[in-house]
Amino acid sequence: MDTLGLRIRKLRKQQKLTLEALAGDQLTKGMLSLIENGKAQPSMESLSYIAGRLGIESSELMEDVSQTEKRSLLAQVEKLYKVDYADLQDEHQQIINLVQPVVDKLSSSYESARLLEIYSKCGYHLKREDWESYYNQAMKLYEQLHLYNQWASLAMFKGLIKFNQHAYEEALAIILEEHARFDSPAIKLDAVTTLDYMYIESILYSAVGRYEESQLKMNEALSYSKEERIFYRIDDLYRLAGAQAIINGNDADREYYLRKVRQYGEFAENLFSTAIAEFLEAHYYNSYAHEYDKALTHLERFLELGKEMYKDKTDHEGNNHYLLEKGKALFGLGQVNEALTLLNQYKVPEYIHHPLDLSISYEVHAYRAKCYAKLGDNEKAVKEAKIGHDLILPLPETPYKTFILQTYNDLLKSSGSL
Repeated sequence: MDTLGLRIRKLRKQQKLTLEALAGDQLTKGMLSLIENGKAQPSMESLSYIAGRLGIESSELMEDVSQTEKRSLLAQVEKLYKVDYADLQDEHQQIINLVQPVVDKLSSSYESARLLEIYSKCGYHLKREDWESYYNQAMKLYEQLHLYNQWASLAMFKGLIKFNQHAYEEALAIILEEHARFDSPAIKLDAVTTLDYMYIESILYSAVGRYEESQLKMNEALSYSKEERIFYRIDDLYRLAGAQAIINGNDADREYYLRKVRQYGEFAENLFSTAIAEFLEAHYYNSYAHEYDKALTHLERFLELGKEMYKDKTDHEGNNHYLLEKGKALFGLGQVNEALTLLNQYKVPEYIHHPLDLSISYEVHAYRAKCYAKLGDNEKAVKEAKIGHDLILPLPETPYKTFILQTYNDLLKSSGSL
């Protein structure tokens, strides 16, 4: 980065000051020129004088990376970091390239901690070996600055890494330990960070098959949200509650929570929430009620909402989910060839990590197997069912796991392989 002299010159020019104007009555124009060109070093008294004339602290001029530079850099980095996951191209690498020249020169400030945080996360996603050292530096800076909410939010990251690695028990242990560390009178987290922990804990309890604790934590989060009168995470919580009600076979709760999801979508003008409500209804009618015409009705609404959300794109991720559920509905209606065509196009998304989401996605193998069996190709049917069997076996007990395993066993019996 810039030397002391170059920083003084840059700040002077940004403020449209001449050498003479900055020099004032305590420095000569010539001496200031020498300082800017690195041919003379100012005394501490002169440095303080220059900083005062520039309207900044002298410590900022002494830093390897000034606060002004850090703020400017952070603004660029935040803009790149906010790109939606689905639209990511090389933004993570761009951030690494921007921050790398200064990353080892960042002194104590919020901007430094935030730059280190984003740099470490991008490094993790790019599989850089040094990401964790910068993560630890960011954690240390947040703690030193008493920025407890940022510290607590960043602490979640390691738990979520374990979640993405499907180490669910480890992920839950990390999140519970971190939440307990921050849940004290000395460290008061804000409502948003508190809700993040509650939401993640609910998800992780369900990921390890502790469904009652998941439900309790979800209800706690909903109550807390109402008490604090904030809508943050409320749509996620209602969707989670609706999905849980479907799995539990609780029709009253399913109707209540999906109605809440729709109401939130209308209130917040959030098409995504409305679309998800339609998708969950379709999933319920396909996998639980077996009313396939109703499933198709909700699926078409889901698809139309998706087109409206992504009208500037020719394709979108929602189409992939649509393929699976429509394939299931068509199979249920006896349209086997059409169902198989759609099911063969479906791909299990790479971003899915929760066992329930994975279990739903792995249903595709059971349905493909059933299609092949209906079409008389028992060899392909058993092969496809075996893929589903092997994928679902390590996951917690759910109706989807029961269905996939039963499909495999039935096909083995019918083919005489047992």
